[in-house]
Amino acid sequence: MKILKWYFIGFGVLALSCLVFLIPPFYQSGNDTDLAIYSKSTARTIAELLKEKRIISYATPFLVVAKFTHADRKLKAGLYRLNPRMSIWRILDVLTKGESELLVLKIPEGYTAEQIGQELEKLNVATAADFLKEAKDPALLKSFGISGPSLEGFLYPETYRIPVGASVADLMGLLVQQFKEEVEDDYERQLQAQGLNLYKGVILASIVEKEAKLDSERPIIAGVLYNRLRQKMLLEVNATLNYVLNSKNPWFRQAQLDIKTPYNTYRRRGLPPTPICNPGYASLQAVIQPAQVPYLYYVAKGDGSHLFATTLEEHDKNIQIAKHILRAKKWKQTQ
Repeated sequence: MKILKWYFIGFGVLALSCLVFLIPPFYQSGNDTDLAIYSKSTARTIAELLKEKRIISYATPFLVVAKFTHADRKLKAGLYRLNPRMSIWRILDVLTKGESELLVLKIPEGYTAEQIGQELEKLNVATAADFLKEAKDPALLKSFGISGPSLEGFLYPETYRIPVGASVADLMGLLVQQFKEEVEDDYERQLQAQGLNLYKGVILASIVEKEAKLDSERPIIAGVLYNRLRQKMLLEVNATLNYVLNSKNPWFRQAQLDIKTPYNTYRRRGLPPTPICNPGYASLQAVIQPAQVPYLYYVAKGDGSHLFATTLEEHDKNIQIAKHILRAKKWKQTQ
C-alpha cells in the first residue's frame, strides 16, 4: 500500500509539472497589466481575473499550484503589475511576497484623505495636492456612487502593494473597492434600521474611529452618540472640531469652542457634513451594532479608555477624575 501511495504522489507531482511547464500559454507576449487584488479575494477569484485579463491561459494550473504550495493562504491585497510572460510560480511569488518594484502603502485606521496623500507623496507616487483634488472629482464620486463632496471615509485602511507608476484614479478605485469588499451586502439596510443612510453611517463611524481607542469601547461610544442624536443633543465631540483645527486637543479654549464651522459639534446639532477620517472595520461595525446603553456622556481617561455617565452631574464628576488622572500622568513623566 505504501508503494501505491508514493506512486500516486509521484504521478501527481509529474502531472502538476506538466500543467505548469509543458502546456504552452496562449499569451507569449503582451503589455503590463495592473491588477487589483482585495483582502477577501479568493484564489479562484484571482485565477478567473488573471484569465480574463489574459495574463494566464488557464485557471486550473494556477489553482493547483496555489493549493499545492499553500500560496492560496498568503495572497495579499494590492494593485499589482503583471505580465503574460510571467510564469504561474512568478505570479504567485509576486502576490504572496511583493516585489522590489512594488511599493507598500500602509493606511492605518483613522487616517484622513490628506494623510493618505502625504504617504503617497513620500512614496513619490503622487503629490498630496493631486490626491486630494482627485478625491473630490465629481465624475469619480459619481462612478463610485458616493453622495458626498469627497471620498473621505471610503478610502479603506489596509496595507496595499502598489506598482511604481500607478495612476491616482486606479489607487482611488483600489481603496474604495476594498471598502465595498469589507462591508456586508446588507450593511446599508442595517444602517437604515438605525435611521441612517450609508453616507451618514460612515460619518458616524469616522467619529467613533477617532473617539474610541479600544475596540471593546467602540460599540459603547456609538451607543452614546446615537442616544445624543435621538435626544437632539449636541454631540460635543472633540474629534470633529480637531478635524478642522488639524489638531488632537483633549480640551479646548473658549475661543476654539466658538469657531464657526459645520464641524463644530459643540455649536451645531447633528452630524458634521462629511466623514472626518477613514474608519476601520471595528468602527464600521459599531454603528450597525451599537451597545444598548443608557449613557449620554463620556470623557477620556488618557490611557485609551473612557468614563461613561448617564447624567450631567455624573459626567462633571468624571471630568474631574479624568483631569486628576491626566495631571498625575504628567507629574510622573516629569519625575
